[in-house]
Amino acid sequence: MHFESTYLDLDVACRWLRGNHHGHSTVSDGKVEPLQVLKAYEVAGYDYFALSEHDTLLPPERLQPYTSMCVIPAVEVTSVYNQTLLYLGADRVLPARQLSPRQIMEQVDGAGGLFIFNHPNWQPRLEYATDAHLDSVEGLRGIEIYTGVIERLPGEARATDRWDRLLSRGWRVFGHATDDQHIAYDYFVAWNCVQWLDSETISAPGIVKALAAGRFYASTGVKIDRVGIEDGGQSFVVSSDADEIHWVSKDGVILKKTAGGQGRFEMDDFNRLPFKTAGPAQMVYVRAECLGQGHTSAWTQPCWIVV
Repeated sequence: MHFESTYLDLDVACRWLRGNHHGHSTVSDGKVEPLQVLKAYEVAGYDYFALSEHDTLLPPERLQPYTSMCVIPAVEVTSVYNQTLLYLGADRVLPARQLSPRQIMEQVDGAGGLFIFNHPNWQPRLEYATDAHLDSVEGLRGIEIYTGVIERLPGEARATDRWDRLLSRGWRVFGHATDDQHIAYDYFVAWNCVQWLDSETISAPGIVKALAAGRFYASTGVKIDRVGIEDGGQSFVVSSDADEIHWVSKDGVILKKTAGGQGRFEMDDFNRLPFKTAGPAQMVYVRAECLGQGHTSAWTQPCWIVV
């Protein structure tokens, strides 16, 4: 058995691009003008950015001349069930309130974009995002595991429980963290850091492709410097500024805790686990949660255990 990772080889020269790809301005239901939002994120040191207006595509060429960040086209599409779901890398506006989540995903995938199931633990109503809604989008590549704006709205900002449920079903789905900003109070709560080759020019299609492939981590404040596999696939390693690392697997079970921000989970750790859920037929992924001060966190994408 060995670990299989979505990250670049550890000896490859790369950097991390910080970005936010879910949020709003006065073009839809935000309270701040687009260029003001753009400026705030640029000053904060972000490398890429998207305004995902509701059922409206704000052309990136209207924003790109005013920023050094890479602007990504995006639309938050309203489904027939009134969920608002992300079309990242959008080249069109999809019909509002006419399509199921599955149909939106199929249209987005067919156009070469990335479909992300946004804020599944938000509770504007009890049936907003049920297990059945999530189960209907088999093949899903992205789910929000932290949505900053939900800190001030009904529901849970953190949705790693929904993520683990899908991963435990054998889905290869990646976890995103975003601000979903509407007002300045929502800025810089949660973001993603995309692993990017030093030799490559930054581009919107490239960033969307990297996110779709799981070559990023999500964060609310903890910084990861290094993540991947080594020792011929026998070790999953993480280097961060966290205070503690939790190695998490099937159904959200914590397999191991590591003090400090440097840690590794080895295949021998997996093989030594005494409880039944450790069997490879039942539990095929391991992900790292890096816990920092003041409830800040960073989440790696899963490594899969391959027999």
